Amino acid sequence: MKTITDRHRSVNKLEANTIEFLDMVYKVTPTEQHTLIDDWFKRVITYDLGVEGGSYKELANGTYEVTVKVKAKRFETLGSGEIKQIFIDEPIKIGVFAIHPSTVKDDSSILYYESNQINKEVTEIKIIVKEKPKYISIDPFGTRSDENIVDNVIRL
Repeated sequence: MKTITDRHRSVNKLEANTIEFLDMVYKVTPTEQHTLIDDWFKRVITYDLGVEGGSYKELANGTYEVTVKVKAKRFETLGSGEIKQIFIDEPIKIGVFAIHPSTVKDDSSILYYESNQINKEVTEIKIIVKEKPKYISIDPFGTRSDENIVDNVIRL
């Protein structure tokens, strides 16, 4: 944004546009992320994410193995208004927390927060954490347009 505004300010031309903005974004973004940029800026993509189940067990070394089963569906709204389910294959954050994710103030209650490549409607993931987990969430901080966020978190 700064590059574009500086360029236009220096030539007294105040007509920056979205095409120029996207060209700049593509230039500074790894090629493998260009599809995601297209999804964010050129298409209407929504999701149905949720945690379908989860459990944990304490391991002999005092850590905890968390098993989470997540669902992930991806949809595109076409120009006609039709909504169709499309293939999902992207990194989505999974979080394990000591407190409910909506009350997180700092990193001390985040036991795990990493991207996991999701490419199926239902995926089971195993995670090792150092403290007893209380909550599991998919996309806990709402980075995807998900019409039902209530099922994105469960209490263990």
